[in-house]
Amino acid sequence: MRYSGLLGRSIKYSISPLIHNEYYKANNICLEYKLFDIDKHHIKEFIHSVREKNIVGFNVTIPYKEHIISFLDEVKYPANYIGAVNTVVVKDDKLIGYNTDYYGFIKTLKDINFHIKGCKALVIGSGGAAKAVLYALYDNGAASIEVVARNQEALKNSKGIISKVWEFNKDFFLEDYQIVINCTPLGGGNHAEEQPINIIKANKDTLFYDLNYVPEKSIFLSNGEAFGCRTINGKDMLFNQAYKAIEIWYENIDENL
Repeated sequence: MRYSGLLGRSIKYSISPLIHNEYYKANNICLEYKLFDIDKHHIKEFIHSVREKNIVGFNVTIPYKEHIISFLDEVKYPANYIGAVNTVVVKDDKLIGYNTDYYGFIKTLKDINFHIKGCKALVIGSGGAAKAVLYALYDNGAASIEVVARNQEALKNSKGIISKVWEFNKDFFLEDYQIVINCTPLGGGNHAEEQPINIIKANKDTLFYDLNYVPEKSIFLSNGEAFGCRTINGKDMLFNQAYKAIEIWYENIDENL
């Protein structure tokens, strides 16, 4: 048996194994998807064991999307300029990094007929997922991209595409934004009781997008609904990026599948 899986920490809430294993079964792909819930100090050990464990590729989630890059032999577009990897292929004794969050985010917005071109966006967060969202917005013609970030140093390589950076500890009036995206873990998974920012007012035409998908309706999305806004959680993006990852694995190692 060969394996793929998800590398991260405190990820027992993830539905990625369900998505992948159902897809493998439906398409007669001889793979099993597992959770690799690993402490940061054991990442190197995991990387060295990938080949002997018959792992053909793996996804990467919080908190390792940036940390994993130092262990890879090659990083492909757009991951190389985003600076974050969420999909790794094991090929010819090399580990090759990709970013499918970028594609998953764009496809999800296309599917709900949200037009990025010309929009004013507010991105909450400065981690790997936030960077994928930043570049997806920029590459697709967003007129203005503002960011709320605790760790502003993490954005130093993205300053050229960011219009303004805000501190977390302020009240937010969101009337001028067409889309607001929460790219932090706040409100989801292990932080369900927290909200990323304090929102005072919002325009009913603003789309509230939370990349978290557990719980289905976060505090952030509930706040959006209270203002009469459209809301969407991260489940569709999760599916879209998962299918893109499978496509990449299949293209690179289909003789093993």
